[in-house]
Amino acid sequence: MKKTILSLTILFIGAVFSAHAAKLGLASAWLFEENGGNVVKDIVSGHDGEIKGTLKWVENGKIGRALEFPGKGDSYVRIDHDDVFNSDPYTFVVWIKLQAASWQYVVWRNGEVWPEPNLVRHLDIWIHQDDYPVFMWHVKGVETRMPGKTIVADGKWHHIAKVYDGSKVQMFVDGKLEVEKASGGKLDTSQSPIWIGARPGNVAATGLFDEVGFFTKALTEEQVNDVMDTGLVDYAAIEAAGKATITWGLLKSKK
Repeated sequence: MKKTILSLTILFIGAVFSAHAAKLGLASAWLFEENGGNVVKDIVSGHDGEIKGTLKWVENGKIGRALEFPGKGDSYVRIDHDDVFNSDPYTFVVWIKLQAASWQYVVWRNGEVWPEPNLVRHLDIWIHQDDYPVFMWHVKGVETRMPGKTIVADGKWHHIAKVYDGSKVQMFVDGKLEVEKASGGKLDTSQSPIWIGARPGNVAATGLFDEVGFFTKALTEEQVNDVMDTGLVDYAAIEAAGKATITWGLLKSKK
């Protein structure tokens, strides 16, 4: 009965949000609140993700529930291509709680085989074997890597934000600007799906993911912190019906 009520609530919230404009250019938000099944709902624009492999729904997310990834290359969330994910500029955000492991992937978007046939990475975040994040992108096939400094695969929750404003890329870890670098030009694009939690070639994340979002704007440091502190649901619509807001508040509780 509780599961049925939760499912109906999520469907109702999705319907309410779709009727209003999202804030700050939020194009997609995957909150991982379904607690069952093989579909991860995008509450903003319907770019739902498909669960592959053996991911596990858990109650102890950063905000509400989360998905647990087993560190296997066949276990990830796949989201079909849409041109919105080629946005220039953009911001990608995610909460992660990863265990220390040798090489892990947060998000990949460059095809479904490895090694990739075309060097056109637009959205790419991975975790070095020494447990710090690395952003990677291509401009006219030329690769740029931007390593961070903070150890994020330590069994604790960390918020990662990749901000690209058309001329530079910024890495925010837990709301703080860690490093930035000139992009070298307009980032290359593709028609590849998004993989969350793995890339082809059996490089995968071990731990929890929550609150994944994609914005079609380059967020400021203040906005990154607001999103981190508030949660994506507050940015999914300018206004929502009172009942949906109250019900969602009961479902989403910060840890």
